[in-house]
Amino acid sequence: MELKMQSRAKTVQTSTPASGEAADIQQAIPGGEFERVEAMIAAEIPAELRTSARALLRAVAGKVAVAEHFDAFCGQAFSKPEWASSASPLIAELFDHDEDQLAELARIPDLVIEMGSGQATVTCMVASRWAARGETHRLSRLAESIVASHASKNACAVEVMLALAATLAVTRFSKAEQLFNAALPLVGEEHQEALADARRWLAAGRVVCSASQEERDFWDVRLRKPKAAWTWQSKEERAALDTLSERVSVSQEGVDLFKAVVPSCWWDMAMKCAQQQEKLAAAMIKQPLMKTEPVLPSRAISEFATEERQPFHAEVLSHPKAGLHARFVLGWVCGAMAMAITVLLLPTEVIHRVLSTFRSEGSRPAIPQASSARALSAGDVLPKTPDEKQAWREENLKRIAAEMHQYSAQHAAAKTGMWSDNEQVLSGRGQELPCDSPQHLKMLVWLHLDPPQDAEVRMNVAKLLLERMKGDAITLWEELTYPGSANAAEIKRAAKDALSSKAYQWNPEEQSRLRSLAVGWDDPNSMSAAVSKP
Repeated sequence: MELKMQSRAKTVQTSTPASGEAADIQQAIPGGEFERVEAMIAAEIPAELRTSARALLRAVAGKVAVAEHFDAFCGQAFSKPEWASSASPLIAELFDHDEDQLAELARIPDLVIEMGSGQATVTCMVASRWAARGETHRLSRLAESIVASHASKNACAVEVMLALAATLAVTRFSKAEQLFNAALPLVGEEHQEALADARRWLAAGRVVCSASQEERDFWDVRLRKPKAAWTWQSKEERAALDTLSERVSVSQEGVDLFKAVVPSCWWDMAMKCAQQQEKLAAAMIKQPLMKTEPVLPSRAISEFATEERQPFHAEVLSHPKAGLHARFVLGWVCGAMAMAITVLLLPTEVIHRVLSTFRSEGSRPAIPQASSARALSAGDVLPKTPDEKQAWREENLKRIAAEMHQYSAQHAAAKTGMWSDNEQVLSGRGQELPCDSPQHLKMLVWLHLDPPQDAEVRMNVAKLLLERMKGDAITLWEELTYPGSANAAEIKRAAKDALSSKAYQWNPEEQSRLRSLAVGWDDPNSMSAAVSKP
């Protein structure tokens, strides 16, 4: 969305004919512009600013030392809100025919002061040029400054905030959402169109908000140019489609923008796969929970194969770019089936798959897949010595880090930050890692294998995993409690708290395992042993 400049009133008054230097200026600003600007300075600019304003007028007219005079005028004019409200229309007049130059000269603090004074004309002019030139970094800094200042509480800034939210929704989703939420309390009837546009773009941004910055930049360019003839043949384009296939669903808000730019046959097939996935999920929900390992409804999968495979095949062959879209379909169908399996697995099966893949293939026996935490921890297949556990941890840390590489930023923030800064994401209340997603669960496991530096974060991560996985969390904890483990102390304390918590009902075996884990959690020697090693 391109930011629109607000209309500005032009004061047309007569003035005495100019002479001398003013005559030269008048010649440089044809068509009566000189008289209007001179009249504006005389009538609307405070006396303290008129000398600086006329110097800027001469600089703009002669195109000499414009930057120096602009900085001097703004430094004085934006020192007081009442002066800023008068200076804003003058700046807009002076740079009406050269908004690009204004975009280069303007400073973000001055724009924020302008909005705080009740004006937004210059901000709209500048932001619209930044948006047109793709200078997202400047728009992002402007958004941060608005949210952090009292300007966000000024009704005149609502249009700017909504427009910025729409502009940054795909590339800087979190900042766009902050702006949108800050603007909502001030929205009036006159803002409904801008509000709807911002909502639409935020919905699209939410679809890809957890993708890499490169992918979000890619989609921002595509979505804002829906009529361009994109080829969708490059490696970058195919990778973007593959990522999108994991995020779209039939009734998801915001996908209409993606539908407008992707190949139509790819979209139709993606929606068919998504519909079938929803049918499989609904079928599983209706069935009673299995007492043994959860299994996929084989009949539903066979129906998917017989009902959907042939229509897809025919549709691809009938398309003029059959070879290209066949490759799209292959990746999509594989991805869709994997997603269907993930959705249909019970939560415990997710951690079983995580744990069963986190194993050493050379130095120690493999951890078999199992239908219960007891099976996972039974016998001698699990590591016993501290060195074996440490080796298991390091190897599987590499695996999950590679698998979750697109969430490296969230992991790094949790590893180095405080709980108050990461609570929303780690609790599953954020858009990036919703609590019902397998990725959220894997993030908790990742942070067990590579513990955060802050003890409070380590403790809360342990509690969150226990709430999600209960008995299966105990299985992972048993792997991570050994001398030198960085989160052993927190695991031991979480185990002791869990024994006395009324929120859980443990069977005798689980109680015994928790008591074994909890031994020594309040022992100073045990606490001091939990150092350095990941």
